[in-house]
Amino acid sequence: MAVAGAGLVLAFGLAACARPEGDFGRADPSWMHDELMPAAGRLNAAKRGEPVSSFNRTDTERLLADQAWALISPPAADAWWTKVLVEGQRIRILPPVDARFDPASYYIWLQETPFRSSEARWSKVIADLYSDADLVPPFCETVLKVRRADGERIAAIGRQLTGEEVWIRNAGARVAENEALIAWVGRALIYRLKSYRNAIDRLEIETPSNQLFAANRASIPSIR
Repeated sequence: MAVAGAGLVLAFGLAACARPEGDFGRADPSWMHDELMPAAGRLNAAKRGEPVSSFNRTDTERLLADQAWALISPPAADAWWTKVLVEGQRIRILPPVDARFDPASYYIWLQETPFRSSEARWSKVIADLYSDADLVPPFCETVLKVRRADGERIAAIGRQLTGEEVWIRNAGARVAENEALIAWVGRALIYRLKSYRNAIDRLEIETPSNQLFAANRASIPSIR
C-alpha cells in the first residue's frame, strides 16, 4: 500500500513538470509525458472504474491528442497550477477537474500583468481569440477521421470477433477514451470563450478602447 502511495506521489510530482510545447501551443513529443506518466495514469483511471484500453493508438489518435492539448491547456495567462491540474487530468493521474476552473482568472492575469500600455491588453485578448479560432478547424477534421475509424473498428469487431471479450472491451474502451477527449475539448472551448468574454466586458469598463469592436468581432466564431 505504501509503495502504491509513493508511486502516486511520484507520478503526480512528475505531472507538475511543464509539458513541452511547440508552435501554437501544440505538444512536443516527450517520452516522459507521452509514455511514462500516462502509464501510471491508466492504472489510476482503471481503479476509478474509467474505460482504459490497452490498444496501441493510431497515428490519427495521436494527432487528435496533440491537437487537443493546444485547446485544453488553459490560456497561457492562467495560473501555473491550472496547467499542472490539466496535465494531471490529461495523463489520468487525476479525475476530470476542468469544470472547476474559473474563467475570471484570465482577466485577473491581464489586470495584474504590467503591460506597457492598456491597448496591449486589448491586443492580447484579440490575438488569443484568433489563435484559438485557427486551431479549431484542423482539430474538427481530425475528430471526423477518428470517429470514422472508430465506426470501422466497432463494425469489424461485430463481423470478426464477436466472442472475443478482451478485444470487445478494449475496442469499446478506446472509443470511449476518444470521445472523452473530444468532449473535454468542447468544454475547454466554452471555458476559453467565457474567459475572453469576461475579460472584454471588464476591460471595457476599466480601460475603454477603440479596439472593443475588434474584440467583440473576434469573440463571435461565426464571423471567422
